Amino acid sequence: MITYASEADSPVIELRVSGHVTEDELEANMDRLKADLDAGKTRVIEIIEGFTGIEPAALMADIRLGLPLARKVDRVAVVADQAWIRGLSHLGPLFTGATVKVFHDEQLAEARSWIRGD
Repeated sequence: MITYASEADSPVIELRVSGHVTEDELEANMDRLKADLDAGKTRVIEIIEGFTGIEPAALMADIRLGLPLARKVDRVAVVADQAWIRGLSHLGPLFTGATVKVFHDEQLAEARSWIRGD
């Protein structure tokens, strides 16, 4: 499941990922992400808790739709409760020019402060 949030007066987009991700929900959220990035938002915080998997078609959609959008982002915070996700997140700079910082789930407040630029 993906929960999407953004506020009009903030450059930050917040994505919460948990459970199993489907192709339909991924594509719907990518459409929202594209619209927000086209409107000038440039920062993404992704909070991943209790992630159990992704449909193969959703993974392919993420690659197909997400890579072009990644170039529009200048800062990414990944907050994850699973060590393997935090480890893989360090590969993020290979796909984007954004500054990527990875946080443990207990560091959510710090991640939110960093993504805002406080």
